[in-house]
Amino acid sequence: MNLRQLELFISLAKNPNISQVAKEHYLTQSAVSVALKGLEQDLGVQLFDRLNRRLALNPHGRTFLRQLEPAMHNLGQVLRTFEGDNMTGVLVVGASSTIADYILPQILFEFEDRYPHATVETVFTNPHDIADGLEDGTIDIGLVETEIDNPVLEATRLCQDELFVVSSDEIFAKKGPYDIEELLQKKWILREPGAGSRDTFDAYLGSYMDRMRITLQMHHTVSIKRVLQNSDTISCLSPFAIQRELEYGELFRVHLKNIRLIRHFHAVVHKDKYRSKLLNTFFHGVEAYLGTDRQIFHEE
Repeated sequence: MNLRQLELFISLAKNPNISQVAKEHYLTQSAVSVALKGLEQDLGVQLFDRLNRRLALNPHGRTFLRQLEPAMHNLGQVLRTFEGDNMTGVLVVGASSTIADYILPQILFEFEDRYPHATVETVFTNPHDIADGLEDGTIDIGLVETEIDNPVLEATRLCQDELFVVSSDEIFAKKGPYDIEELLQKKWILREPGAGSRDTFDAYLGSYMDRMRITLQMHHTVSIKRVLQNSDTISCLSPFAIQRELEYGELFRVHLKNIRLIRHFHAVVHKDKYRSKLLNTFFHGVEAYLGTDRQIFHEE
C-alpha cells in the first residue's frame, strides 16, 4: 500500500470515472486500475462494486473513505510544515549548569519569539550525560562548559570563561592575591564532581584537592551562593553565574597568584548529525550571543 494508491482511491470515490481520474493524475487508465486492484488486495476487501462497467462505492469503500480523508488531510498539513524555510520542528538542546541557568534562557526566548513554529526542548544535565545523549541521538546539540573527549562528537569552541574564586568577606578578598596553599583550609563550597566548573577546578588544582577542606558539594549554583553568605566560606564559580552578586557587592573576587582557572564553552554535535536549517540557525544564534552580538537571530 502506498500514498499514490490512497490518493487515487479518494479521487475515484469522488469521481468514479477511471478515464478522468487517470488524466487528473497524468496516468494511464490501466495504471489507475492496477493501483486500485493492488489497494483492494492489500486491504483484503473490495472497495467498489463494478456495476454496468461503472464503479460504485460499497459499504467497505464508504467506511474506508470516511476514515481515510481526515488522515490524508492531516498528512498534507504535516508535509506542508516542512515546505518553505524549514524553520519548523522540535530541537532538543542539552546544556550544562552555567549555560542552562545564566545564558540559555535569553537565547531560547529570542529564538522562540523569532521562530514561533519551532519548538526547543531542553535537557539540563552534566556534560557526561549530554555526551551520551548526543551519541544515542536523543539530544541534537549540546552546550557544555568543558571539553568532551569522544571520537564520534564534534565540538566548536564558543567563548572563554575564567572561573573566579569568590567570598562574601570583602576584607579577606582585598588582601589578595593568595597562593592556593593559603586557601586550602578555608571552608570550600563546591559543585559536585562531574559538573563543568568542578571538572575545571579539579584539573587545575590537581594534587591540591587531596588537602583541600571541602565543606559542601552541591548540585546547584544558587545553593552555593546562599551558603557563601557565610563570610568564612569560599567557592569557585563562573562570572556568568555571579554577575549580579559582584555588581552589588554581595560577593568579591579572591585573586590567586600564578594561576588562572580558564575553561571554554563548546557547542557539540554528533559528527554524522544532519545539519538542518533549524539546527544551524540555533547554533549561529548561540555563537552570536556569546560573541556579544545582541541581535541574535537576524532576518534572512
